[in-house]
Amino acid sequence: MIGDASSREEAAGVWGGALGIASRSIRKLPMRKYNRIPSVGSVMTPFPYFIDSDDETAEIERLMGEHHIRHIPVQQDGRVVGIVSARDVLQLSLLPTADKARIRAREIMVDDPFIVSFDAPLNEVALEMAKRHIGSAIVTHHEKLAGILSGTDICRILAEILESEFSPGPPDSAA
Repeated sequence: MIGDASSREEAAGVWGGALGIASRSIRKLPMRKYNRIPSVGSVMTPFPYFIDSDDETAEIERLMGEHHIRHIPVQQDGRVVGIVSARDVLQLSLLPTADKARIRAREIMVDDPFIVSFDAPLNEVALEMAKRHIGSAIVTHHEKLAGILSGTDICRILAEILESEFSPGPPDSAA
């Protein structure tokens, strides 16, 4: 079962009130001065689409293409058990279409995804992602899927912090 827009909206009602966040496809954070390191929860993409471990790759490809996403958490019985990336799906491109369509998420997922708490400090999570050479972390709150933190989310907040801390002008010379 793929998490669709209705389940995302339903989750938004529950999580949005509990966490004080809003769903967005691309969110520009309000310009602000940071007095402390932001939490993962303040930067992540909330209410991510997700797939079930039994979902077939054809459906995963459709979901990724339709919603322009590169990482999808995999759930089984309501808990996160893995993650599928666009790269995982792309590696199947050498298989005949009929064979590829029958492969299930559990067969291609990374079964030990990087899972972090909603309250985790962003700097620690970003450094760990860099060490592991991974493009996303699954975010949980009270052991439930709350969001996904991607490299894009980190770049977005980095740009915001740079804009708030430094005045515009010609770039510093690297020489």
